[in-house]
Amino acid sequence: MVKLTTTLWLILFSLMAPLSYALDSLTTSIDKNPATVNESLVLTVIANDSMDADAFDPSELNKDFIVGRTSVSSQTSMVNFKTTRMTRWTTVLVPQKPGKYTIPAFTIEGISSQPIDVEILASSDTRAKQSKDVFISTKVSDTRVYVQQQFTLKVKLHLAQELKTGSLTEPKMTGAEIKQIGEDKESMEIINGIRYRTIERAYSIKPTTSGEFTLHTPIFAGEIVSGQRRALFSNFDQGKPVQVSGKEIVIDVKPKPSEFVGDWLPSEILTIEDQWPELDTFPLGEPITRRVTITAAALSEEQLPQINFRVPEGIKIYPDQQQSQSNVQSGLLISQKIQDFAIVPSRPGIYTIPEVQIPWWNTKTNQVQYATLPQRTFTIEGSVAAITPSQLPISESVNLAGKQNLTLQWLFLTGWILTALAWLITSLKKHGKLRLKPSSKFSPAALGASAPYLQIMAACKANDGKRVISLVPEWAAIVFDDPEIKGINQVNNAFNDPELAQLLSDLQASYFGSNQSIWNGGPLLQKVMVLQKIKPKSETTIKMNP
Repeated sequence: MVKLTTTLWLILFSLMAPLSYALDSLTTSIDKNPATVNESLVLTVIANDSMDADAFDPSELNKDFIVGRTSVSSQTSMVNFKTTRMTRWTTVLVPQKPGKYTIPAFTIEGISSQPIDVEILASSDTRAKQSKDVFISTKVSDTRVYVQQQFTLKVKLHLAQELKTGSLTEPKMTGAEIKQIGEDKESMEIINGIRYRTIERAYSIKPTTSGEFTLHTPIFAGEIVSGQRRALFSNFDQGKPVQVSGKEIVIDVKPKPSEFVGDWLPSEILTIEDQWPELDTFPLGEPITRRVTITAAALSEEQLPQINFRVPEGIKIYPDQQQSQSNVQSGLLISQKIQDFAIVPSRPGIYTIPEVQIPWWNTKTNQVQYATLPQRTFTIEGSVAAITPSQLPISESVNLAGKQNLTLQWLFLTGWILTALAWLITSLKKHGKLRLKPSSKFSPAALGASAPYLQIMAACKANDGKRVISLVPEWAAIVFDDPEIKGINQVNNAFNDPELAQLLSDLQASYFGSNQSIWNGGPLLQKVMVLQKIKPKSETTIKMNP
């Protein structure tokens, strides 16, 4: 038994003996020779032992190449009780200039590799135009621009092999704002008989300072399927690391000309146009819609100017929210802004809105030009109907749930008050304390509790100004027994109260003005409660018994 145990220990020690293994071989290789400028080549360094990951230092290659990421892998195998180990470093190198270079010998723990002579070809070399697995093409809309003039960069990544992993960096340029336009576009192209999958990405670039700058186009780094198997029975293809970059592009940015006055708008073309109703005569109270469209090239939608009208006395203009968009057409950034304006007259007359001129700098002719919006003259006649919110071409964003809740609150409050009043009247009549003159006609207005009035009270308390605007004419028509009162202007004429007119003007401006704000219904509620006490001559008299 003792003899058997001793034998087992001797066998285990004999198996462990090969663990004391020393490095005696270091080899280097590259995946292509010659290589091409701006296209990656892969340097592989193999040591026949287990090594630390940082035992290989590629920093001395920085003088001739852009040194990309280095990946490290290790492998241990045993065949016929013989253990072998291997450490592999893979480094991506990107040559920047054509010529002949030497990848030097590397030394790890006293063992050195052999140097490698490599030739780097220019992109225009016929030998470099053979099939490529991965490459990047770039195109800019212009290389000579003015400060704040936007130009576009289109980047195409071409892949002849299946992509395993990869990422594309953003372009860089000193003194410029860069942002991607739209989403990536994928397509298939055949170049020199090779089918490529292409991924296209577009950028808008706005220089913020003048001078000469270098646009560094994106760099792609990743892995493509090489077609090689790691082992006989492996289903996984070994990825081949690649790194490619587009050409660097020199951009000349010119300063703003000293002779230009106004907001700086450098563009190849800038136009402004409007849509106006066919008729030039409108009834009082009917809003007029004027749609203005601004289109420009080489400007972003944020750079498009705001329209400022010189408004004649007697009308107000309420701008709607603008609709803006930008896209690339034929490599040029095109932006457009569309905005509606509601023109609201307050009295009859003939009005003229003067023309609007927008100065801009033509980057093709290098001179100032003007985009002109023509003047518009129109006539307001009569007193047909004052403006109501439903007539205004102002876009609304309504919370349906909130609106329904407010409606229920109004109905509940109105019903509660009317029920209480009906109970009070019935009770007084029952006890003989309320008598109506035979010639009188009873109406809710007579008690100061008409349905519109109660709904106005509820809407003011809920700060629902749009509901108030629609109810005020109905309330005034009941107060003055005048069914012709249908608009805010007629309400003001009927009451002839400057304070009420100002409160209603503020209410409309808070919803339809250029500086819209949250409306507080408290002041108007107090005013309506005071005016509700007005008794027109035709109102029914109510007599209370002593």
